[in-house]
Amino acid sequence: MAVAFTEVPSKFIHFYRQKSRWARGMIEGLKAVKPWEQPIKYIRILTGINLLMPYLDIVYTFAWIPGLVLAFFGFFWIIGPMTLLVLPLALLQNYILYVYQKKVFKELNLSIRKNRFGFIIFVLCYQLIMSPISIMGYSHEIFAKKRVWK
Repeated sequence: MAVAFTEVPSKFIHFYRQKSRWARGMIEGLKAVKPWEQPIKYIRILTGINLLMPYLDIVYTFAWIPGLVLAFFGFFWIIGPMTLLVLPLALLQNYILYVYQKKVFKELNLSIRKNRFGFIIFVLCYQLIMSPISIMGYSHEIFAKKRVWK
């Protein structure tokens, strides 16, 4: 098992650029090697999941966020159905990642803080920030924008 530690961006603009680059890189990777062309079935499944990410980001950005704004003003046209469809999937995805990371951390004698409230806030708020950033990364790749690394 390979383990690496890294420094996180200290400014939002650097965080934005990093996450946008990563989203763009995912699209580049999917274009270079299609999930169904992967030689190992398990890898085909894992990379195939990446095909869902742009869809989830689009739904979050163009349905969930406007739905939240409308809900604050008493209009629940979008937020009700989107809650039923998107929120459980986001919770499940993050829970699976948490369980996997917990095993890895245990093997390395590291600990994960237990903060259920923080987990829920992370699931609800982090995606609200990440999805629009990812959409920008996808659009940069689709429109072949110049790569900016710094």
